[in-house]
Amino acid sequence: MSFLLRAALVIGTLSYFALRKDGAAPVPPAAVPLAGSVPALAEALPAAFQTLPAEARERIAREGIAELSRRLSVPPSQDTLAEADRRPAWRGAEAR
Repeated sequence: MSFLLRAALVIGTLSYFALRKDGAAPVPPAAVPLAGSVPALAEALPAAFQTLPAEARERIAREGIAELSRRLSVPPSQDTLAEADRRPAWRGAEAR
C-alpha cells in the first residue's frame, strides 16, 4: 500500500512540474458553470412545483411529510442482512 502512495506522490509531483512552464505555476482551468448545477435546479424546482395542479401539490406534500416522519421516527438499523441471507444454506438434493 505504501508503494502505491509513494508512486502516486511521485507521479503527481512530476506531473505538476511538467505543467509548469518557465518556472510559473500552472494556470487553473476556468470555472465553467454547469447547465444542470444545483443552484439552477434549486431555482427551477419551486417554479415547477407551482405549475402543478393543487391536488397534485397537496398529495406530494402529504407523501413527503409521511415519508419524512417515517424515516425520523425509526432509528437506523444496524442489521445489514437481507431476507435471503437469513435463510438456511441449500445443501443439495434432499435425502430420500
